[in-house]
Amino acid sequence: MESILKQLGKKNAKDLTYNEAFQVHEKILNGKVSDIKLAAFWMGERIKTESIEELNAFLDASKEFCNFVETGELSPLDLAVNYNGKTKSWHILPASIFIATGAGAKIVGHGAENVPSKFGITYHQVLNKMGCKCSNKTEVLLKSLELSGFAFYHQKFMLPKLYSLLPKRQDFYLRTYINVIEKLLNPFKTTKVIVGVAHTPYIEKYIQLGYHSGFKDVFVVKGLEGGIEPYPNKETKVFTSKGYSFSILPKDIKVDITVEEINVEENARICEEILEDRDNPFKDFAIITAGLLIQAYGLTDNITEAIKLAEESLASGAAYENLQICKSITS
Repeated sequence: MESILKQLGKKNAKDLTYNEAFQVHEKILNGKVSDIKLAAFWMGERIKTESIEELNAFLDASKEFCNFVETGELSPLDLAVNYNGKTKSWHILPASIFIATGAGAKIVGHGAENVPSKFGITYHQVLNKMGCKCSNKTEVLLKSLELSGFAFYHQKFMLPKLYSLLPKRQDFYLRTYINVIEKLLNPFKTTKVIVGVAHTPYIEKYIQLGYHSGFKDVFVVKGLEGGIEPYPNKETKVFTSKGYSFSILPKDIKVDITVEEINVEENARICEEILEDRDNPFKDFAIITAGLLIQAYGLTDNITEAIKLAEESLASGAAYENLQICKSITS
């Protein structure tokens, strides 16, 4: 470890080899690195910026301790959303998830809360307030995925060794490479993923890292607060592993989704009203977000057709029914 820190402490520090990065992160997960050295390592990687080889190694070392859920032919879409949540805008994703599953998509998510550097509210906290609880039982996750179209896996159950680092991450306060790799652990062993990105240089890294983690179809969205929700009032860029990109231009949506402080109860109410197909200023925004999920899942390769499927799901009541099924299974 000392030689690695010396290497990272030099001006124009060189990237670690795959084996060096794997071994260091494995030691960190096993609690064999002191807090001072851990902070030095995280800061060194942050200043240098992680190479794709290092990220692959950190990811692989984490997977050694991951409790995977085999989803088989269900082949869901993985939501690789930032674990550190949102601080400036409402979560519409909880409503969009069930609109998409009402159209036939299968979707999985994973995460934790109070994650630096945002320490924001997460979409699963909103789902929890809506009655969709986190479970550590594989049979519950699979039943929820099969019948409601959605399942959420909390990091404390999925990868306890990584979750045990959260207090140290909170104390370190800044973003680390863990913010990158935890999104792409692929705990459900699926082939489809949609990733939120804030910083343009990470677009290609996420595509490469997604491939390395076993995903064949990778969608990277430069969306609202670095998430996968498109902007409701300006162009959103979407990049894919298939070599093409496209834009979402919600010209007819005139809504301000920003907020000074997110209130989980109010956010849950907004999403529930959308799923009940009641008048709500954010309904069209939720439909467009669901359309993106539907396209990433693979029900259609055309965003206009995907949005139409989302509209039909909401109007038919299928979206709201799936919410109720998820609540009944996970409560």
